[in-house]
Amino acid sequence: MTKSELISKIKKLAKATYSQQTNKPVEPSKFPIVDKFPVIKDVLNDLFDFQYEAFLSDIQWVAPRPSTFRVILVNDGKFYLMYDGTDSGKGLFTAQIEGKKYYLESLIDQQRASEALSRILRYTKPDGSEAKPEDQATPPESPASEETPAEETPATPEEPELETPPESPAA
Repeated sequence: MTKSELISKIKKLAKATYSQQTNKPVEPSKFPIVDKFPVIKDVLNDLFDFQYEAFLSDIQWVAPRPSTFRVILVNDGKFYLMYDGTDSGKGLFTAQIEGKKYYLESLIDQQRASEALSRILRYTKPDGSEAKPEDQATPPESPASEETPAEETPATPEEPELETPPESPAA
């Protein structure tokens, strides 16, 4: 293979690769706010470990300054994300979950916020009221109320009939 043939093959491959990358249609997100504010996607990916769409039902923009977003979970639990500006090109956010603030630029606070969200997802009922851990467990059935099926009922042994001895002839 000559040098000119190699260069022409590389050009063809580069054009084909570049055209495949630029022709991909951009799918709109399930949440229009994420399309309008793409920096929220990074925060949600960090909090939900790249699976946020399965756990969220809606994201609402509730205040302009500071930009505040209400994030509604699938079980009607909610938390707030406040945009604090940028630092080194990265968006800074504060999460307010169950009244407590977590500064998400700190890895420790980010992990604590993820744990708090996990608690909300576990213990919030669909009507929004708090559920206690004992509400989640079903009470054990009492043994008296359990009925054993007829097949499993042990058979009672039949009483053997007592044989009467034959009468002996009177002598």
